Amino acid sequence: MSESLNIYHEILFLGLRPWIIGKQSEQKFKELLLELKKEYHINQPHYELDFIKPLSNIRKYYNALIELEATKFLNDFHSEFKQALNDNEKAYLIHNILNKVLSQKLKETEQVITSRNYTSDQYTLQSGNKQIDKSVSDESYILHNLKHQLIRLVMELQDSYTDFMKEEPLAVEEIYYKYFNEEPPTPSFINEAVNYPNTNQAIKQLDKAEKPVFNPLRQDIKDPSKGIYTYDQMIKNPSRFADFESKLFENGYIDENYRFKDEYGQKKSLAAIYHQLIRKGYFNKRIYPENIENTGLIIRKFLDHRYGANVDKQFRNWDNNQEELLSLIEKDYWLDNLLPC
Repeated sequence: MSESLNIYHEILFLGLRPWIIGKQSEQKFKELLLELKKEYHINQPHYELDFIKPLSNIRKYYNALIELEATKFLNDFHSEFKQALNDNEKAYLIHNILNKVLSQKLKETEQVITSRNYTSDQYTLQSGNKQIDKSVSDESYILHNLKHQLIRLVMELQDSYTDFMKEEPLAVEEIYYKYFNEEPPTPSFINEAVNYPNTNQAIKQLDKAEKPVFNPLRQDIKDPSKGIYTYDQMIKNPSRFADFESKLFENGYIDENYRFKDEYGQKKSLAAIYHQLIRKGYFNKRIYPENIENTGLIIRKFLDHRYGANVDKQFRNWDNNQEELLSLIEKDYWLDNLLPC
């Protein structure tokens, strides 16, 4: 990991310093945001950063850039750790990444925040002080975003490799106090991560003979129910939909009998999957012979009935939070690259 957290170094000291390139137009940052390449987690993360919603293109760009570098950093370390030859090498790797790489970056971030007099009041605007310069507000947002992301990375690696650490893991309060002499924000910006199905999740491996076989059925699998339209009325392309349901099984959402597993965090993710199916055009636009419009409500009821699920609340929540929905989809390789109909 010779270039570990190189982007963060650029933000703190080199060409990505926001007070240097922040003078560019909002349109320019929109273009830069579109140019960013995606990075997907290879391991299910324990935590994710839920920082204040970015409302300008410069904030959106840096928010995505900081998240992208964090994902790449974790992927690189997880890969390097797996290649370690023995426990001593593993203990060295986790000690070095926590006590040298991340510790140094946290100290550097604190120094920049202090030297430039950045405070949370500047970017939250909760102080009511409208005299704060917008550029300063954006810069403070970016540096504090970086701060919380680095703390999240410490927590992530501590929880992932506790058995190989030489010292006791630091509690989140201890991390904030040690590096920034402050208490964690309330509510916290660092929360338990949602389920990322396209990752290594330390699931118990079954022998080949024990593995259940999934047979994707291009038909209804349950008796008719009031208000639920049939498979033939709903599905535009049965072959493509069968491929999707095979992926739904492979990623641990349904069992071989089509039953929704309803494990932690899966309702929120399943509701997002419903939305992605609609976005990708998996359903007929009109239902015949009634000749009525096929709506999100009708689709959600059809899928809930098919899988024995109930994600009504989560589905409606995503209706009102499209930006977060797209962010969740983009983090999941399988879902983001679902083939359209």
